[in-house]
This record gives sequence, C-alpha cells and structure tokens, in this order.
Amino acid sequence: MTTFLVQLALLTVHGLSVRLAPFHAGQDGTALTRRVMAALALIAVAVFAALLPGAARADERIYLSKTEIEASLMDKAIVSKNIASGKLSHWEFHGDGTVEAVSLSGLGRAAGTWSIHDDGQTCVKMLGRIGCRYWFRQGGAYANADTNQPDAPVVAEVRYN
Repeated sequence: MTTFLVQLALLTVHGLSVRLAPFHAGQDGTALTRRVMAALALIAVAVFAALLPGAARADERIYLSKTEIEASLMDKAIVSKNIASGKLSHWEFHGDGTVEAVSLSGLGRAAGTWSIHDDGQTCVKMLGRIGCRYWFRQGGAYANADTNQPDAPVVAEVRYN
C-alpha cells in the first residue's frame, strides 16, 4: 500500500497566516486530495470575504437607510413583537404618512402618523406620544432599537405578513 503525502504551503489572506500540517492519505489519495483542496479553497474564500473592508458578518446589525425603510415598510403589513412585554401587534405604515396598529394581544387599535429622518430614525406619533426607533437587519431577521448603536438593546422583532 502506497502512502500519498500532501504538503500544503502557507496560506495568507489579508495578513492572516495559517500553516497547514502534512496530510497522509491511503491508496485513494488523489480523490481525497481533491476533496481536501476543494474544502480549503472554500474556507479561503470565506475567510477572504469576512476580512474585506465593509463586509458584514451574518450576526452584525445593518441599520436601514431612509430609502430602505420606505421600501420595506410602506404599504406592507408587519407583525412586531415587543421584547419587554412579549406582546404582538400588527402594523401598517402608509405612503401618505399615516400608520395603523392593532394589538394581537387584545389591547385594541390605534392610528397616527409616521415620518423618517435622514439618518433612518423612524418616528410614530400615536395616542398623544411620539416614539422613535432605528430599524435594522441582522442575519435574515428585522428588528428595531432606540438608538443606532451596535449594542443598543432590541426593542422589537419584526416579521412581514
């Protein structure tokens, strides 16, 4: 039985160096080598993409711009879950600046107005109060927070109906 030795060189991606140890394979060394090389290529691409300036990690918050908020909220039905209370509500933000909310927990319904500042802060005036939030995407989910800081506590998780 012959032994096949695969010696992999130093891999450098954006200053990150990884030294890979020798790999020994049996008779089917060629097929195994191809699989190992393909896996290493995929890892290198993933590391390279993660290190690119401006690249977002899957768990990183991406705060939405005014244009993105208008496109994602206007005339679409959403369900919001308040993190503190666990209460669910159904919201509809209309292009004319009006907003309607219905509690799915039996607390009633309300209507008011909404606006978006240039920095993406979205404000709702309803029931004599004004509440403002910053909307963001994190992974595949949407949520909002009181500030646009990376560690701001989540106020509500949002899904589209």
